[in-house]
Amino acid sequence: MELRERIKSFPTWLKWTFRIFLGYLSLLALVLASTIIVILVTFSMIMIDFFSGADSMRDYAENNLVPISEYMWNLFTLLVPGL
Repeated sequence: MELRERIKSFPTWLKWTFRIFLGYLSLLALVLASTIIVILVTFSMIMIDFFSGADSMRDYAENNLVPISEYMWNLFTLLVPGL
């Protein structure tokens, strides 16, 4: 009960600053996680094609997934100041 009263006593601007900061961190985490997943899938497709001797998955990965992962990585570096 005492904690709720302390939180209610914080100024409104401080609460909104904290919410915006958490939203920003959540967006960064989402972008980085999706980038890692796309890069992992791309790498897996290329490795499967390397061991199977086919080129169909490699072509798909290079034509479709590599531009997506580059875009996501550029978005992540744009969102993080100093990178």
